Amino acid sequence: MRIHDYFASIERGFRENRKIGFLAQPVVALVFDEHHGLFKANIHFWDGSQLSVQEVVSTERGYPEILRYSYTYIKDATHIFRYDNAPHHPDIPTFPHHKHLGANETPASADKPSLSLVFAEIESYLANAH
Repeated sequence: MRIHDYFASIERGFRENRKIGFLAQPVVALVFDEHHGLFKANIHFWDGSQLSVQEVVSTERGYPEILRYSYTYIKDATHIFRYDNAPHHPDIPTFPHHKHLGANETPASADKPSLSLVFAEIESYLANAH
């Protein structure tokens, strides 16, 4: 798999997801070389909340490997959660993977999430918020 293929498939998946209000433009798909790149997108939901997706990806092994990521979910300019693997919380058992919770962005242990897990968490939040 080439990085262009991954970028096309993830963008198509976002556009086809019926739970998303819309995929904001511009979507950034920066190609470093045939197998490496940076993907950034903002996804808006029906209640005005949004998810910011940032991934540094390698497809060198034939499948997408997310090397660096940040998935930030915000409602009314307040952080609900953010998953990332920035190496700034070495005391957390799942280091470097972790999650920031709430407006204070309290760090917590978290395994590396898939985007489907992130969307499932947002779906649960949306179902319980109203």
